[in-house]
Amino acid sequence: MIRLIATDLDNTLLNKESKVPEETVRLLERAAEKGVKVAVATGRSFASAKAIADQLGQPSPAICYNGAAVIDTATGEPYFMDCLAPDLVRDILAFARESDLYVQLYDKDEIVVEKLRLDRHPDPDLDYAGYREVGDFREIELFGTPKILLAAPPERIPGIQSKLEALYGRRAYFAQSESHLVEVMNKGCDKGSALKRLREILGLSKEEVMGCGDNTNDLPLLLESGTAVAVANSVPELKAAATYVCRGERSEGFNEAVKKFVLGGEEK
Repeated sequence: MIRLIATDLDNTLLNKESKVPEETVRLLERAAEKGVKVAVATGRSFASAKAIADQLGQPSPAICYNGAAVIDTATGEPYFMDCLAPDLVRDILAFARESDLYVQLYDKDEIVVEKLRLDRHPDPDLDYAGYREVGDFREIELFGTPKILLAAPPERIPGIQSKLEALYGRRAYFAQSESHLVEVMNKGCDKGSALKRLREILGLSKEEVMGCGDNTNDLPLLLESGTAVAVANSVPELKAAATYVCRGERSEGFNEAVKKFVLGGEEK
């Protein structure tokens, strides 16, 4: 029996307009009546994750920053948070400058940039989270950040990620949530490791979890879920790892999976 739904947000739970559809809310309310919890699992900041989780009708834990933190949306208290050390942040920033990459850091849930560039990354986090422009990163005191976001044209991303892994793969984990992004977390931080820790906190087995996603950063999440769901718009690598591939894309696929595996076909 499914007791926890762990789901990605962008291009999975959310529709093309990055909204939570009314049908999704209704289905999750029915799931809550059956005792099923929902945990959003996203690369986004906590402010963004909480705002969306609050729309789902029940207090819930949120896996944020691609697994670098799990935070209680009801209290704002972290179950855990694992930040990149300032010396590693400095090294990644130097690489980014040499490679002409747009960079975002995160400080107490505020987005930190040299200068906001929506043409480089139209960040949906900005709908809910604030940002701070600091000028040249080389001239500020660096701080621990749960993740670093790096943006570049999509055709450059595979090469950039390969170089980063070669240089820093022993110290950091690199994930791709969108075709123009590479996100950097501490080694061992991913959505799957965060879900495993959350399962232990909640006293749930792997078989009691349905994980849903669309991109390669969701692969660890699916591997830690007894029911592993890829929506129809997922990348091939995720579909290959899924136990179920939806017919529908994004929120329609998510709703399809909830009906099939959580509500047992009682919702048509």
